[in-house]
Amino acid sequence: MSSGIRISELSISEVLDNLRERKWQIPRFQREFVWDTSAVAGLATSVIDGYPIGMVTLWEQPTESHIELEPLSIDDWDTKAKAKITREFGHENSNPSTVKAILDGRQRSTALAMAFAGFAPTFGLNKYAGKYFLNASLKDPLERVIFKKKSTIEKEGLTNLHACIAKGYFPLASFEKEQSILKQWYGYIQLLRDEKVYTEGEYPDAEELERRDEILQRAFEGISETKLGACTVPQRYDLGQICEIFETLNLTGMKVSTVDLINSWLLRDTDDELHLREWMDTLAEEDGAVGWSVPRKRPELVAQLATACFVALTDLPTKPEARRVAGASKTKSITTVKSSDLLATPTQHWLNITNHTDEFAGYIGAFQNVVGGGEFGYQQCPYPISSGIYVGLRWHKKFDPEHTHSSWQVSDLDRVYRAFFWRNALSTRYDQGFLSQMGTDLVTLKALLATKGAYETETEWLEQVEGQFQKEIRPVDIPSREDLIEYLTNGRPGGALQSALMLPMVARSTVDFSGSQLIGDTDTRTEIHHIYPTRWCRENASNEYKELLSQDGEGPNFVNSIANLMPLSRELNSEWSSKSPATFFSGKGIQYEGAVAEALGQVFIDKESFELLRQGLPSIKKFWLHRAGLIADHLLEQTKL
Repeated sequence: MSSGIRISELSISEVLDNLRERKWQIPRFQREFVWDTSAVAGLATSVIDGYPIGMVTLWEQPTESHIELEPLSIDDWDTKAKAKITREFGHENSNPSTVKAILDGRQRSTALAMAFAGFAPTFGLNKYAGKYFLNASLKDPLERVIFKKKSTIEKEGLTNLHACIAKGYFPLASFEKEQSILKQWYGYIQLLRDEKVYTEGEYPDAEELERRDEILQRAFEGISETKLGACTVPQRYDLGQICEIFETLNLTGMKVSTVDLINSWLLRDTDDELHLREWMDTLAEEDGAVGWSVPRKRPELVAQLATACFVALTDLPTKPEARRVAGASKTKSITTVKSSDLLATPTQHWLNITNHTDEFAGYIGAFQNVVGGGEFGYQQCPYPISSGIYVGLRWHKKFDPEHTHSSWQVSDLDRVYRAFFWRNALSTRYDQGFLSQMGTDLVTLKALLATKGAYETETEWLEQVEGQFQKEIRPVDIPSREDLIEYLTNGRPGGALQSALMLPMVARSTVDFSGSQLIGDTDTRTEIHHIYPTRWCRENASNEYKELLSQDGEGPNFVNSIANLMPLSRELNSEWSSKSPATFFSGKGIQYEGAVAEALGQVFIDKESFELLRQGLPSIKKFWLHRAGLIADHLLEQTKL
């Protein structure tokens, strides 16, 4: 075996052979197969189009592997035993001399086996029970690969090859077990013009036969030429090193995602004009979208924001029709930002988005200023997807007809959305799920804005908005001032709540009190450092201050709390090092005035806080509690209409 990591390419046939012979197996710690049939059909469409289908990561195993491995499998149901069973793919008696573990790629591998090798559960009610077909009966190119359930296949009489071909359906998986792809598709081309196939007299005319023949030829070329990338890691690497490799692969965008599937059909629909990932790279440089369009880390976020814009548009004849997702039985309405709705977002809408990149980026930037008072990246935002509500409603305001939004102004949206955002964030409401809820919330806020014209005064309208808000987010679920102070002075709560508590100081800060920039032109991760350094706290944690400065005692963890954190440039933090604030301020002659006062005020250090810092250790607890109170008051103010 090779001693180094190597990259190779395998044909679809080679991938299936490795899975059948069980040369590729799945570690037990891998997640189960979770793709739906639409995603499988989407991947199969990419194959027949000859588009890239991503990469798998394989780990060579010794003869006696130290991780539990199993063949590719899916869940099934034994009707006789009335019990859940596991159905394995491949030759039961295979005993390969070498085995590779699929560390990343189970979803793709299973999808390929389902689409092109007929791997499926036998229980008819299982959602994966059925077959995938190349649909040459329709002229709509978006419907070339479809999934038919087992019950549908039987109902439509598609139980043999002749019946399928007669109706223009060509099974991606041969009816003959393990038939070669060459023989399978060559056979389709031969049978296409065989009159004996069309037993019910529905023999197509010459033009239709030519059209179907061309579809078959292109599909065969795609299946024959498409390659799956494989990154093979030698067995000498341990799991720790494997994790580092995964981080590298993720950063370089190797993993196939919903965005890859969207990109595939956008390229096809626009004759290779619209390359989604390349556009995301362009968007990443636009003011407002810096730190939000990050295609190598979270490409789906931009897709979700784009779909949120579609959800926000009023249902008028001018609104583009949703795509019928490959494998779906009918066109669905788009109401959420789930993967299925992202895939259904129409090409025309994507063209509208990309043709108005400046506006789209500007709305993302406006969202940041409305809720945070400055710029910040998605990594600093509690529930980044909630930005889709604001961005979507700005899109509605700009691109829908005037009569659909004439009763309200952008300032009304800013006011209402700011209060909603902070109530939602502080109550951690989206912890219970947000992909569907966000769409519902968008529609709710849109309806509330539309009612403004029905009230004589703004006060009456805001009372109605307040009433609706209290139905959606109960006041009791929003932390009180005392609750917030406790969160801010006792360690860090983690998750979305932590992001919410820290967001104002991060968003409002562009320079520290020395005048040094806190973020670069393209980086939005502001550096956060301790005001009272942890080393200084350890050295002074004695006598009456032992419990106060303890970082692992029974009392509150003030030292590692948000109240003891502030944005600082790396240069200033290096100078501060392990000194107390009093020592540092005194040594530098720093006074609370001018630019210093302005910069410190942005991070909730007012004149009183500064004096408490100058007093040193005796006033340290007073400082933390006072600063926590300032942050808490600001946060609660943001929840008000």
